[in-house]
Amino acid sequence: MRSAKCMTCYASIGWVGLVTNTMLMLLKGFVGLVSGSQALVADAMYSAKDVVTSFLVIIGLKVSSKPLDREHPYGHGKIEFILSLVISVIFIGITVYLMVHAVQTLLDDSLHKPPHLIALWAALLSIAINVFMYFYARCVVVEANSPMVRTLAKHHHADASASGLVALGIIGAVYLDMPWIDTVVALIETAHLMYLGSDVFLDAYRGLMDKNADKRLLQRVEHIACSVDGSEGVHNLRARHIGQEVWIDLTVYVTPDTSVDDAYAITINVQEKISERMDHLGAVQVRFMPHLPVQVDSDDSLDLQTDGV
Repeated sequence: MRSAKCMTCYASIGWVGLVTNTMLMLLKGFVGLVSGSQALVADAMYSAKDVVTSFLVIIGLKVSSKPLDREHPYGHGKIEFILSLVISVIFIGITVYLMVHAVQTLLDDSLHKPPHLIALWAALLSIAINVFMYFYARCVVVEANSPMVRTLAKHHHADASASGLVALGIIGAVYLDMPWIDTVVALIETAHLMYLGSDVFLDAYRGLMDKNADKRLLQRVEHIACSVDGSEGVHNLRARHIGQEVWIDLTVYVTPDTSVDDAYAITINVQEKISERMDHLGAVQVRFMPHLPVQVDSDDSLDLQTDGV
């Protein structure tokens, strides 16, 4: 991390999110019910799931920061993927409820009434707070590389977008005499929640299943390893995310005439280079293997020439 302030933000972001989202949930829920805005009530559910997310961030960061032990030689980082999976399930459950409620309201013309303008001010306030929290959480993600905080940042981005739709819906319902548009916005919010929930679910699933890291990270590791003197290439490169950290495992090719001591020194150099240039690195395991040239059997060569005639 760049400074001690980054560590302070990393440690406190869960509590900041919990307090902020609780206040937004109560504000939007109360104003939505009083003003008659279905969209703002749905927007309050965005903040409600963020309250759960913030609470799980606090737990996840506390557990994942524990040091390695005999029973957990790879650390406790997987807890963040588990909690992200829980959050995604909550997403989907809330989405189903909101979608059914929005459809029922949309089909009942007697429930189509323009909301009071106080709902518009609540939506604008929600946009401002969520935009600030998004950039705050995104800064922490860059420094800490935490899946849980990344999830929280996605939530605040989604909340800001949802509140923006709510504001547009209220303006349309009041000034354009389209009271049904408020319910349509609520239905759009549920679709957004469904997309966001599935995205978080897939990220957590990939982390729990030890999916290989993205190609850009693998290409960067390979480039670093190949830049070391004596390295003839990389074989069997694997990298997986364990919470905030990346664990890398690879084999370096060396020439057949390289001594064991020299080959070992090459692996140490590769390990040091990767550790210097890669951020959020948990561990690097480097092995070596002689790079034997592919030899073509004389009979095979004859067959190939015959086939080519």
